[in-house]
Amino acid sequence: MDNKIKFAFLTVLIVVFQSILKVIGVLITGSLSFLSETVDTLTDVLFVSISLYSIYHSEKPADYEHMYGHTKTDSIGALIQGIILMNIYILLIYNAIQAIIQQRFLITQPGIGLIILIISFSINIFFSRILIYQGKRSKSLTLKIQGLNLFQDSMRAILVIFSFILAYFNIFFIDPILSVILSAWIISGAVKLARDGIKELTDTNPVNIIIIEDLRQKIFRLEHVVGVHDIKIRTSGKTLFLEVHLSVEDHISIVHANEIIKSIRNMSEKIFPLYEVECIIEMNPMASEKSIGEGLINLIFSMKSEYPKIENVKDLNVFRIEDEYFISLVIRVDDALSLTDAHRLSSMFEDEIKKQAPLISRVITHLEGQTHSETLILDQIKCVDVGPEMIQQISKNVEEVLRAHSQVKGYHGLEFWATMDYCILELHIFFDGSLNISQTHEYISELETSIREKLGIDNLDSIFLHSEPIEDQKEGIIF
Repeated sequence: MDNKIKFAFLTVLIVVFQSILKVIGVLITGSLSFLSETVDTLTDVLFVSISLYSIYHSEKPADYEHMYGHTKTDSIGALIQGIILMNIYILLIYNAIQAIIQQRFLITQPGIGLIILIISFSINIFFSRILIYQGKRSKSLTLKIQGLNLFQDSMRAILVIFSFILAYFNIFFIDPILSVILSAWIISGAVKLARDGIKELTDTNPVNIIIIEDLRQKIFRLEHVVGVHDIKIRTSGKTLFLEVHLSVEDHISIVHANEIIKSIRNMSEKIFPLYEVECIIEMNPMASEKSIGEGLINLIFSMKSEYPKIENVKDLNVFRIEDEYFISLVIRVDDALSLTDAHRLSSMFEDEIKKQAPLISRVITHLEGQTHSETLILDQIKCVDVGPEMIQQISKNVEEVLRAHSQVKGYHGLEFWATMDYCILELHIFFDGSLNISQTHEYISELETSIREKLGIDNLDSIFLHSEPIEDQKEGIIF
């Protein structure tokens, strides 16, 4: 027999014994506060019966009609108990208030009542701790509630004991007042009981958002995962259902997909050790960096025909930082075109790429006016951010180089990333907008050489310097 069912039967025996004991006490003493306490115990007989059925039914395995199991029966039982308790004790409060108004104060043989209460108190204290422990251990809301109920009975019994002690001194008016207090106390517990039942029935997420975000980042760092779109969590008893919707590279095999599933299951079991975790994982194939790049090559060549002033496009790089993609590319235009006109043209081209490929969050274009290879070379780079101290030092050195050049009017957007093997620097530099592309490209080449020498970083693989007209610049550092 399951442990939860064993302890539920034990609870039935305790409650039946307590009920008989307390009914005898009420009949002998006539105490209203004792009556409130006794009614609670009598209702416990009904509630424990509900609990027994709830536990028995919730332990049934999943079947055709209940594919997620029967564990929510436990929560339904808790909700029913809370509603019944609230209604009964509202009536008892009304009865006690009537007694106060009509001055009906009477307790007989308080000595016997005191003995009965002490016996009841001792039994409740002992068994309540056992039930609470077992409820937490087995993730049973019903067992935990029954343990808390017995513990509350013990605490309320102290008030009734106080009422009987006062009765020795012929102070009887406290009895109905204590009845009101006890009833209000029980109603408060019943509201919490019903609320807990509703939480489970409505699949309220029990997990802190920080833990969920940590899980999201760990999943995203798995090999072949390119995006984590949604994580949903719900619990039912001691089972936690984890739903993960993610995108994976479109070229992976079933073996790779299975490895991703195993990894997610292993990390979820470590993050949620108190639950039996059921993972539901949905994978959507999505282009990897390589596939994205190949698709962009086709897109860019088809777009180029709509921009006759763009002579060629080359050196396409696809970058990924965390879950965002951006690209860089070189645009070749006529040498005689002014920087202002060329920059306007490249901005339109960038906007069109982002419109046609929504997956790309950012496009970086580099303008050239000299003859270069007609081939669009594809490369893919996974980057990470470097620390603020390194960025600060690099910014200082780069600015020294820029200020030393007579044609540079300012800059903005300095960024620096690192990969496993090399580093990348990107910077937007302001020039006079009347300069032609051939001139600005010459200056850019000079600056690239000077920056490499100044920084002295051996594995600085790529430097992307983007020329922009100084006119109408509203951000950045102006010299």
